Amino acid sequence: MRTGWEVLLETVPVDPRDLLLGDYVILNYKIAQIPKEYKFGYNEQVYVSLDIDSNNIAHLNKITYNKPSGGTFIKGKTGRCNTTTPFFKTGRCINFGIESYYVKEGTGKELENDLQNGALVRVLIDRNGRSKVRGFEK
Repeated sequence: MRTGWEVLLETVPVDPRDLLLGDYVILNYKIAQIPKEYKFGYNEQVYVSLDIDSNNIAHLNKITYNKPSGGTFIKGKTGRCNTTTPFFKTGRCINFGIESYYVKEGTGKELENDLQNGALVRVLIDRNGRSKVRGFEK
């Protein structure tokens, strides 16, 4: 993916290591939690319309089944949350396909610390709502 909107997403970090796969970070996004007022089932394709603030941080505006005709949005599938973090109170989340990010061996713990201290994930989103992690911002 080479074109699209680049936005920053706030995360809720989880343990970055796997004994078999090496260092990686599981990324859980604040925009991924499905608010209680939405009654989506599991494994349903949805679109999350985003509001972008003055710092280029994306915030959930609304969730729909239909692709928005304009604005910035990200596509995902409904499912269970990959974390027990209290932020994810409903236990239902949207998976965007950017929930794992592999890092150079030995650097996962450092990135986890950065995320816990407010670092953001830089994500590129194309016109169809597909997304790709581009990096991190402290």
